[in-house]
Amino acid sequence: MFCSLLTKVQSDFFRLNNSILKQSVCWASKKAGTTSRNKRKNTPGKARGWKKYEGDYVEPGMILFRQLGLKVYPGENVGCGKDLTLFALRPGRVMISQETLSPYPHSPLYPAVQAGRIFKKYFFHVLPIDPPTGTFKLVSKI
Repeated sequence: MFCSLLTKVQSDFFRLNNSILKQSVCWASKKAGTTSRNKRKNTPGKARGWKKYEGDYVEPGMILFRQLGLKVYPGENVGCGKDLTLFALRPGRVMISQETLSPYPHSPLYPAVQAGRIFKKYFFHVLPIDPPTGTFKLVSKI
């Protein structure tokens, strides 16, 4: 009789423990997290704008102008990156000019230009510097 009572208590105990374990696993499958809403207000600046000015010497790959949208156009010896950053293709001096824009026929600005509107835009150019004519050669001792 004592043995049957013991087995009944044990079985009730294990049934109770299993249900508690099952409930604890089923209660929360993931830990609750909080969201932060105050992180987006004080972001650092993107450092866009003029990096080189008229008359500055540049090497190939140097950034001339960083922009969001095409505000300044590339000219001679100037490349345009996928984020519309203008950079030098050859060594030389920077020249900035304001010119009348003449778009291609498939451009969205083409109908406005045909209607008589004039677009003045800034262009960056890099004027290559000629290499020096006289070179120094070291003469070995005689």
